[in-house]
Amino acid sequence: MQPEQLSELVDPKNTFLLEEIGGLDGLFASLGTDKIKGLSSSQVQANQERYGPNVLPEPNRKSFLQFVWLALQEKTLIVLCVAGFIELGIGIYRFQFATGSEKDQNALIDGLAIIVCILIVVLTSSVTDYRKQASFQALSELGKAMNKAHAIRDGLKVTIPTTELVVGDIVHIHVGDVVMADGVMIEGHELCCDESAMTGEPEQIQKNKDDPFLLSGTKVLNGTGIMLVIATGVNSLNGKSFMSLQVEAQETPLQHKLGKIANLVAKVAFTAAVSIFGLLLALYLGLHGTNEPSSELANDLIKLFILSVTIIVMLVPEGLPFAVTLALANATMKMFKDNNLVRNLASCETMGNATTICSDKTGTLTMNKMTVVKGVVAMQPFSLSDIKLVQELKLKHPDLLRLIAHSVNINSTAAPVTQKDGKTKMEGNKTEIAILDFFASFGHLVQESRSIANTIQVQPFSSQQKKMSTLVQLPASDTVFGTVEKWLFVKGASEVLLRQTQRVLLPDGIVAITPEKRQELERVIDQMASQALRTIGCAIIPVTNETSIDEIDLSQLCLVGLFGIEDPLRPEVPPAVKQCQTAGIVVRMVTGDSVPTARAIAKGCGILTDGIVMEGPDFRQLSQDELDKVLPKLQVLARSSPLDKQILVTNLKRLGETVAVTGDGTNDAPALSAADVGFAMGIAGTEVAKEAADIILMDDNFASLVKSVIWGRCVYDAIRKFLQFQLTVNLSAVTITLVTALYTTIGPKKKPESVLTAIQLLWVNVIINTFAALAISSDDPHPRLLDRKPSKKDESVINTNMIRMIIGQASYQVLICLLIYFFGPGIINPPQDKLYSESGTDLITGTLIFNTFICCQIFCQINARSLDKELNVFRGIHRNPVFLGVLVFTIAIQILMTMFGGIVFKIDPDGLSPMYWGISLAFGSVSLLVGFLVRLIPDYKKPEYEPVIVKLPSPEKDDDNTIAARPSVTQRSTFLDRNPRMQVDHYAVDPRLVSAARLQIAQRDRHRSSTCATDR
Repeated sequence: MQPEQLSELVDPKNTFLLEEIGGLDGLFASLGTDKIKGLSSSQVQANQERYGPNVLPEPNRKSFLQFVWLALQEKTLIVLCVAGFIELGIGIYRFQFATGSEKDQNALIDGLAIIVCILIVVLTSSVTDYRKQASFQALSELGKAMNKAHAIRDGLKVTIPTTELVVGDIVHIHVGDVVMADGVMIEGHELCCDESAMTGEPEQIQKNKDDPFLLSGTKVLNGTGIMLVIATGVNSLNGKSFMSLQVEAQETPLQHKLGKIANLVAKVAFTAAVSIFGLLLALYLGLHGTNEPSSELANDLIKLFILSVTIIVMLVPEGLPFAVTLALANATMKMFKDNNLVRNLASCETMGNATTICSDKTGTLTMNKMTVVKGVVAMQPFSLSDIKLVQELKLKHPDLLRLIAHSVNINSTAAPVTQKDGKTKMEGNKTEIAILDFFASFGHLVQESRSIANTIQVQPFSSQQKKMSTLVQLPASDTVFGTVEKWLFVKGASEVLLRQTQRVLLPDGIVAITPEKRQELERVIDQMASQALRTIGCAIIPVTNETSIDEIDLSQLCLVGLFGIEDPLRPEVPPAVKQCQTAGIVVRMVTGDSVPTARAIAKGCGILTDGIVMEGPDFRQLSQDELDKVLPKLQVLARSSPLDKQILVTNLKRLGETVAVTGDGTNDAPALSAADVGFAMGIAGTEVAKEAADIILMDDNFASLVKSVIWGRCVYDAIRKFLQFQLTVNLSAVTITLVTALYTTIGPKKKPESVLTAIQLLWVNVIINTFAALAISSDDPHPRLLDRKPSKKDESVINTNMIRMIIGQASYQVLICLLIYFFGPGIINPPQDKLYSESGTDLITGTLIFNTFICCQIFCQINARSLDKELNVFRGIHRNPVFLGVLVFTIAIQILMTMFGGIVFKIDPDGLSPMYWGISLAFGSVSLLVGFLVRLIPDYKKPEYEPVIVKLPSPEKDDDNTIAARPSVTQRSTFLDRNPRMQVDHYAVDPRLVSAARLQIAQRDRHRSSTCATDR
């Protein structure tokens, strides 16, 4: 069959066409698949060449030139381009066509310099965005490589990447899987799929002979099954849908905040530039009128226009998007090394300000290395230290133990899988594997039990019922009851099964559970739970005529065993939980275990302190008012369902919390989607859970989740550091430009010339700020980031400490540059050939000011490494080679620029002498001292108010049973006027309480050093 014919089976679903080609038998014959052994190795290669690989089409990605075009759409750059080309046009005229004094051999330099600066900005932005796209594409490919499928090939069940599936493969699917290719169901047990992503229909679709088609990209919500792959890759329904998919960049919450700041600054910059242009133009025309030669007048006006545009360029923090991109890209790649695979870029920064973490237990807080350590089999207790009783049971009653082993081996989704190296490994639920391994140690293997069983019906594990059931038919000779062939095997939460069972299996047979035996079993369960063991129960029912699980009377359940399963706590979890609590993050444990087990584990890892432990069924019955009271104290939610987890997450968010949640099951997807940051388990997680998550924990470890908190805070701080640095540079540069331009316009020169020329300002904005963004974003996180509380959602990106530092640093830079500007020429006494400069002063002074300004920014980068009161800004700098490399490179290019860039940058062509370089570096280094002094400024603390609450009695009743008259408004006003320190929220004040209230206030004041509180 051709790929097009196979696609017609599912698009749309066509059972008539399936019948025409001979049903499943016809498909098996057409695709060369053996019903039992699956595809052979040679047939796999042939089918892949014929029908194509199972690789979905890549979403359309932008080319490098498209990124260049997008960068050129920035409004400020457009204005700068206009100014640059105008300047270039005038330069061409003066260089080529002008005569006499108007002719200038260097006239092209200004225009070309502006164009080169624009090209540098555009190329830097484009290269960064293009590399970011490539990096995230690589991470996406890695995430796809983690997806596995269980296929039958050459008669063996093998685990392969989903990308290696081919048409004709026989594949096993389970609850939580995302169907990886179009297929037809061979067999299924309660198989139910969510096809809303493909069809738009929200109902669950039951798979049966009327609808045996499984669509790629849909989710398995219930049951298990086996399917035959009929379409892969571009020929699958999901592949066709992906053909038109576009990848659009998402704006993160922090980028949204920064966007608001940038828009506000842009408006201020535009207003300031227009105002400055208008003021300088008015002053210039007022002083010169139109008496100047037309060429000189035009040249001055163009310079004035370029200066105004440059002010806009300097004020607008254009480096912010670049800094955000660098910080996020750096964090995302390094988070991968810390076992955090980021799927949603926004989650990096959001996780840094998480206020609560709702964590699963199994595999996240524990090691997910399950071992049966004690329990009861046929009412015979055992432990690993004393296994003799089970061994005796095997010797004395081998048929009985074999029946119990059958009930465990058959009623399980775990299965042995052959790896590529030929070794067999059990894969599936770790709890089930622990019990299977326990019975395998007595010689009862899974393969043997399943080879003799005929499975009639399976009800997979349900988080609502807390159990799994399988109806099977066994050979009558293989059980302890020779006449019974059908059995219902049930496995689930021990206390749930114990409540439902009325009988128990003994070595001598099945007997009714007496109250004493029930209490004994309850004590066993509680004892194991108190030792942090997960307790699982197993039960059986002999079946006669029933053909469906729903027809069986579950009151006849017979308890055959209880198993205490140990899952050791990860040793790194208690310190990680302590770190979260220090960081102001509340850690809550959400588990399906019983309350005693959950309490023991929560205490062991430090989650449970003085909080509340609740069960899921009780939790979901709470009203909203009750939830508001319980949630702040809730630390452990036991016997919880995914619905309970979703209720917990949504209500915590309603109360203003930033919530992170972990999940591994299909039913966890709503909670993962509802959370601010969803973490899926990379090992134990289903494909549905991974699809709903923002970050995948590749090692399923809570400690890795804590690392994502540190990285989130590191990203947040890196961007704030650059914002502080950028605004300092912008404020000081614009102030110096404005003051010197005004002075030269109204001063002796009568020309609008700034000491920092347009080319110099662009050098600062393009080169210095770009490398500063690279340096500042390169700092790795430090554990002390967890010593502070999370930032609130409505908290400003710029705090008080940053404002102080910006004002302090900018004020110093403005002061030192203006002092050199006004007093430098008298001290330097420049020679005659260096008296004129386009910077409004002599060449040596102008060069010294520009170099000093750059040196200030170099040391300001170092100062920006600390946002708080940390005085040592050099902490850890020796461990950051990128930061040190950028500093050395910045100084190097500044030296080269002063040596060889005289004509272009309007500075002294002879460069600066070592003495002036020493002066520049000395003035620049004072920025560190300024930062030190600013950090010593104490924070202003608002006075704390301690209310005194006076409880008022109910109004008294007179003898005639009427309420006594309350004080009038006038009386109440007089009372409050006479007692200004006392405010009472009751509208009726009993005057007899005045003296008691005064005494209470006086007693309180004697125990306080401050009396500034307003009392109630």
